[in-house]
Amino acid sequence: MYTFREFLNKLRETGDLVEVDDLVSLDLEIPHILRELCYRRGPAVVFTNVRESPFKVVGNLFCSKRRIVLATDGTDPAERIRNFLRETPLLTCTGGLKRLVKSLGDLAKLGRLVPRVVSSGSVHEREYGDLGLSKLPAVRQWPKEPSRFFTMGITFVGSEDNLNFGYYRLQLVDDRRFIVHWMPWRRSRDIAELGREEVDIAVVFGADPITMLMASVPIPPPLSKVLVTSILRGEGLRLVRGREADVLYPADAELVIEARVKLRELMLEGPFGDHLGYYSPVGRYPVAETLAVYGRRDPLVPVTVTGKPVLEDGYMVLFGERVVLPLLQQIAPEVVDLHIVPESAAYMTVVSVRKKYPGQAKRVMFLLWALAPVINKIVIVVDPDIDVRDLGQVMYAVATHVEPKRDLVIVPDYATEELDPSTPTPGFGSKLGIDATRKLPEEYMGKEYPEEAVPDPETVKRVTDLINKILRLYRREETCS
Repeated sequence: MYTFREFLNKLRETGDLVEVDDLVSLDLEIPHILRELCYRRGPAVVFTNVRESPFKVVGNLFCSKRRIVLATDGTDPAERIRNFLRETPLLTCTGGLKRLVKSLGDLAKLGRLVPRVVSSGSVHEREYGDLGLSKLPAVRQWPKEPSRFFTMGITFVGSEDNLNFGYYRLQLVDDRRFIVHWMPWRRSRDIAELGREEVDIAVVFGADPITMLMASVPIPPPLSKVLVTSILRGEGLRLVRGREADVLYPADAELVIEARVKLRELMLEGPFGDHLGYYSPVGRYPVAETLAVYGRRDPLVPVTVTGKPVLEDGYMVLFGERVVLPLLQQIAPEVVDLHIVPESAAYMTVVSVRKKYPGQAKRVMFLLWALAPVINKIVIVVDPDIDVRDLGQVMYAVATHVEPKRDLVIVPDYATEELDPSTPTPGFGSKLGIDATRKLPEEYMGKEYPEEAVPDPETVKRVTDLINKILRLYRREETCS
């Protein structure tokens, strides 16, 4: 599996990476360039001449389906997880590092997936203690944002007993402090608030591409995100212990900020132009104090940007759905496929099921809402013959199989994402489920569902060659004209 730099080299080889030497600013300019390039299906970019920082800045790393495939070296995440689960019970994927080491150690052939804590790594090549946070690549994306934000730093919290990581936006306060936007229903926040007033974290930039992608994927407890990441990498994560902070993080990253979050010291954070294209409201969140900054001698620091879909986070969702699918199928084997719609910023999910009993579609809806409370605002359930990634087929299923009074499920007063602009109370709203499956007799007043019209197979066999001939002639005429 690629390191961060190997992935960049792969992008260069395939023509997916461009280096820009022009002087550019982290304030509004780089974010606007990255958004426009992503909308126009442009390349990943390395900015070598950044006004506010001595470091090179990398953007749009995952801003296409092609680059997601390159990041995984062409391996389907769903298949890799399925192969693991064929040999190992799902419960092995739970617990902290100590439990994982023990459980995987009992399965000798899977020992390569055990996360390893090493004494040092390239992330500790140099200390940047004299460099204030304002010299690091944080961006201000939109005019009404009050400060610059770290947008692609992976926040690690915990140690052997309970390690987790994810993306949380971090607002600069000054050269030593930043605000951690930890929303409710997030596992990292739960770990941080285990009866403490402060907790150590590491903000990591430029981990390997699988770890970077996994940081965006919500893995429901008690499954271990560390182990799922190791499965996808094909080897256990190499972790190093913080030198000033009591936390584990990837040993071979580009840059790390070790910090201590003061959970009771809150500051106003935001507004922030978020992934739906609206400013999220101002709120009070905990402040982190920098303890140390380490990195490579010449770190390349990634940033990402938000705005109306589809931007980089939308493409990363496509990776996440392939990770979640086989795990979901362990709990609900009737699930055939899953698609988290990028244009919806992960608020709409389409899932296909093999239905065997009445009400089964609704069971799957509630399962998705229980596993990931803040996403899946709208869930559409379809039959297995519907391609969940083909919006035309999905809308056909909705049009032909949905009787609104019977098939719409509205769940009021439910946890939602704080960033959803449609809810007047941040983090509290409702869910919508749409059962677009064909109805069983028990769901159809005891009657059989109408028979689908299909062509006569003998007729199809007789005229297929003629149809192809006509199309060939038509394409020839089109070319001549």
